Amino acid sequence: MSQRSSKKKILLILSHTGAGGDTQVLFNLLSALAASSLEFHILSHQRGAKHESFRQFGVLYTFPLDETSWLRRLLRRFFMPIFVSLKKVYCQFLIKRINPAAIYINTINEHEFSLAAVHSGRKLVVHIHEMGFVVTQRMRSEWVDLLLHKADVIISPAQAALKFYSTVYGVDENKMTIVHETVHDSHVRPSQLTKNTLLKEGIEADTLLIGGAGSLIYRKGIDTFIQACALLKGKVPHQPFQFLWLGGQPGASQNHPYYRALLKTIEREGLSSYFQFLPYTSEVNDFYSQLDIFVLPSRMEAFPLVVLEAFLVEKPVVAMDVAGVREVVDAETGYLVKDRTPEGLAEGILYFLESEERRREAGRKGRQRVLENFEAQVQVKKWFDILNQL
Repeated sequence: MSQRSSKKKILLILSHTGAGGDTQVLFNLLSALAASSLEFHILSHQRGAKHESFRQFGVLYTFPLDETSWLRRLLRRFFMPIFVSLKKVYCQFLIKRINPAAIYINTINEHEFSLAAVHSGRKLVVHIHEMGFVVTQRMRSEWVDLLLHKADVIISPAQAALKFYSTVYGVDENKMTIVHETVHDSHVRPSQLTKNTLLKEGIEADTLLIGGAGSLIYRKGIDTFIQACALLKGKVPHQPFQFLWLGGQPGASQNHPYYRALLKTIEREGLSSYFQFLPYTSEVNDFYSQLDIFVLPSRMEAFPLVVLEAFLVEKPVVAMDVAGVREVVDAETGYLVKDRTPEGLAEGILYFLESEERRREAGRKGRQRVLENFEAQVQVKKWFDILNQL
């Protein structure tokens, strides 16, 4: 028997191969995994920016009709039930052909491939990256209940998420295990950019850069960040600031009500010359490296990958005290905003503005914490054991 055929086959089902944190976590784990007894087959529900990069880890599949954009649009618009059925059938066909020892679903989101996997009768691993109202308000409770109770193993990113699914959905904690969201230090290179790269022309040299990152959605708390920025300008009127938000595509979001509301708030608070939205880039360390302080104003986070990325380049973090955030940020590495208000967020930022040495020390301890607990080389050992023992 060949070495290839003797390996245990795992079918990984991804919602997408784009820039989302759930995909990045899996990419980091696969990157850290040495040659092993596992053979990966990767099925992506949607093609994304990192799609081709996943080929280094195994055989990569997408639904063939998705690869022709005009045909996909036509089918989804006029023949949606047929399109959905064909996509399920395609996944069923792959499962039969690959004959995996287990299927690994990398999200709790419902889609055609996850539906086919749940009803396949195969060993099932579910890696959850979401919790709170993101789940209870956006997803069918019947689907979540079915997925979690069909799963043989559930991977949680944090203790807070584990307790959430145990309390809200009655999941047996004995089949849940924690593998923290993770970053890969080898993916970070020293940034060649200067602050001026991120700044508008004419900005003063001693300008402090305060930034956050995430999708342009309400859950990320960008409105709270903007209000905190306005308070800071009032508290420290003589300090030059530039406030930045990395994520999404502002041009494509211009018709979204939340984005339009953010722009109005920026204008109303007199921040038009101080606040910039930056489009997402895969070279995120270029962004983090230039910041003086990283801010996480999220209303809900199961476990914040962006915080790990900021810590990796030694930046202090001011974050809302929600769910899994408190499992990585504390008084040594950052500032937890207990009251989760714009005023509290502003106070946290001001705490680090008062001392460059304070910022440097928190950033140093943050990087040390990531390398010891959340770096991919640390987390991948537990992850591999879960898959290998199926």
